[in-house]
Amino acid sequence: MKPRLLIVGPLPPPIGGVETVTQAILEAPAFETFDVHHVDITKGRPKQTQGRFDLGNFYWAMRHFARMRSAVARFRPDAVYMPVASSWSGFLRDGVLAKIAKASGAKVIGHVHGGRFDQILNYNGLAARRVRRALSHFDVLLALGTRWLELIRDSGFRGRVYVVPSTLKQDFFDRASALSSLPRQEADATALFVGQVGRRKGIFDLLAALRGAIDLGARIRLVVVGPSEYPKELEEAKRLTDALSLRDVVRFTGPLMNECLLKEFAAADFLVMPSYAEGLPVVFFEAGAFGMPVVTTPVGAIPDLIESGRNGMLVNPGDVEGIRDALMMMAGDSEARRKMGRQLNEDIQRFHPHAVSQRIAAILEENLAVR
Repeated sequence: MKPRLLIVGPLPPPIGGVETVTQAILEAPAFETFDVHHVDITKGRPKQTQGRFDLGNFYWAMRHFARMRSAVARFRPDAVYMPVASSWSGFLRDGVLAKIAKASGAKVIGHVHGGRFDQILNYNGLAARRVRRALSHFDVLLALGTRWLELIRDSGFRGRVYVVPSTLKQDFFDRASALSSLPRQEADATALFVGQVGRRKGIFDLLAALRGAIDLGARIRLVVVGPSEYPKELEEAKRLTDALSLRDVVRFTGPLMNECLLKEFAAADFLVMPSYAEGLPVVFFEAGAFGMPVVTTPVGAIPDLIESGRNGMLVNPGDVEGIRDALMMMAGDSEARRKMGRQLNEDIQRFHPHAVSQRIAAILEENLAVR
């Protein structure tokens, strides 16, 4: 008999790192040796409501707990794979889901996502006890990069810890290969920002840096794709755009998916996301699929992928002058930009959904054998 694997996770829409990884894993052939069942924990709410303590999230948490209990009772899994959020409310929810899975006797494998898991591990007092209790329900934790692997081990977690990065959907790889060969029309360099628009992602630093780069002679445009992360942050970014006299060179599209998003990637020269907190954004793999480099910050697991001067540029969070200089370099040196983009395209092959899924499947088999 095949071992029974319960995959827990949300699916698009809305689209984000966890949704993309869940869908990629479900579509991968690596789990053909398992009897797979999926528990969908998608919320019928906008992305920017995630992490809040409100009645809407409480309602969806109760629904997800019920779905998990029903799936565990009917499917009787040998192993459960599930994401672990880094927001406090999301982490508490995932701790309960893991407890339900653990009570069935299954091996529970958690994949840590989000940019603030280090804060979860650094809580004190009652919150720290809740963290330890929640983590005790996991047999294995998968970290996006080496920094988080070390933090999890240092936290006293008693289970096994492995590095398993995020990934992207197979069809994005396929479509990117076709679209990235199309001729460019714009004379000015185009920077692309894709993500939730807000302070955490560095959008206000980016706009200030863009103003500085243009003042120093850079020919550059910026396309901002995504919804507001917190209420009114998108509107605040638009107001800052007007205040800096950038309306003619900055375009806000709102959230995009599928062909509309692919077209923005195909028309851009490089990706920029000067975040203050991240895990390992899927959008970096998407940029690499199009052969474009990334300007970003060395937070979370990003240094596991982006090496400054090799496949992108790293600047410290909040360093407006550093972002400005990186923008000017990308805009002014097309050959260096293309060289770094080709390198990132090569580097992301190890993050291909088939490779990541095979890694997860091997870890599952290893730990089921231990049992």
